Amino acid sequence: MILRRMGLDFTYTFLGLPLAVVGFGLLVPLFTASLGTAVIFVGIPLLALTLLVARGFADIERARLHRLTGGPTNRPHYARAPEGAGWFRRMTAPIVQGQSWLDLLYAVLVLPIAIIAFVLPIVWWAATLGGLTYWFWGGFIPRGESRDVFIETVMGTDTEQNRTVLYTVIGVVALLTVYFVQRGSAALQAGLARTLLTPVMETEIRDLSRSAECV
Repeated sequence: MILRRMGLDFTYTFLGLPLAVVGFGLLVPLFTASLGTAVIFVGIPLLALTLLVARGFADIERARLHRLTGGPTNRPHYARAPEGAGWFRRMTAPIVQGQSWLDLLYAVLVLPIAIIAFVLPIVWWAATLGGLTYWFWGGFIPRGESRDVFIETVMGTDTEQNRTVLYTVIGVVALLTVYFVQRGSAALQAGLARTLLTPVMETEIRDLSRSAECV
């Protein structure tokens, strides 16, 4: 169960960074171009297109969130233009929907969080594997007359035995904490996605209201 949980968390954070980079790199220039060309009308359909693309990335993230949690993931209702509406009303429908802007906001805010959620588990896994296997590969590193200040500060003297002991301890500590680092990293990105992309459904709001009235 723990290994499966760690696998889901690692997959979520590992794939989250390239998706965030692509989404940010695509949507920010589109949004900037749409604002710059709004005065000549071209920017209005371009802005609608930008928000539709942001919706596509948001749907991908909701699917990833569903796979991560295994529970239901609420998809907000995107209203369409009413029947008989003119072409301009249909074209600008995404622009007047608040959720469309939340989708775009998520694409902008998720990049720094995705970097953190990607880097931290990678660093911890590197410390785990590197520390636990140092006894094998450490002896192959040519050192010459150089001394390791870190080893001397922590262990007193820089010897091969002290290096092996210290790096093995670091590997053990990293191994014991990697699960929590992986869980926290996934929860950080998933929390932003849940806040901006999966608003509370109307039925849940009614249930909360009824509960409050009972109290």
